[in-house]
Amino acid sequence: METLYKNILLIAGTGQNVGKTLFASQVIALNADSYPVVSIKIAPHFHRLNPDAQIIEKNKDFSIIKEFDSNGNKDSQRFLCAGAKEVYYVQCMDNQLSLVFDKLIKLIPQDSPIICESGGLRQIIKPGIFLMINKKNNHKIKPQALRNRELADKWIEFDEQEFDFNPLNLHFSESGWTIQN
Repeated sequence: METLYKNILLIAGTGQNVGKTLFASQVIALNADSYPVVSIKIAPHFHRLNPDAQIIEKNKDFSIIKEFDSNGNKDSQRFLCAGAKEVYYVQCMDNQLSLVFDKLIKLIPQDSPIICESGGLRQIIKPGIFLMINKKNNHKIKPQALRNRELADKWIEFDEQEFDFNPLNLHFSESGWTIQN
């Protein structure tokens, strides 16, 4: 049985450049004044790390980095600019995702609102809310994204200008994330 993490808003997409980070940043900005939002970006591919990055843990299969630099265009930097109190960037092989998530969740204060961008995490946990984002008129959807669509609480279309779902409809409270229309 999946563990329920009511304090996690999980965002995945049907591919790259479909609006995931923009949407997550909007939700962070809407909640950062009321709650100490923690944001996580999990990527299944590895990039060269900034030499100034605070590496929490690293091996050949994963890296957990705490982001402090808000100057730049990386997704994790955009989360800091949006107002996240803490931001973690994770590079992880899919077969290590469960282990890495267990390590990561221990770093975050319990019950903190978490906004996480990850395509693979939904196969391991049940978040409070799970959103799937697709670029409007995109019909080349990856197989994992199709599996995730069945699990999504909300399917959101992005036309490169706006989303067909308003982030103001997402609310965080002591009970976790909810969608209110």
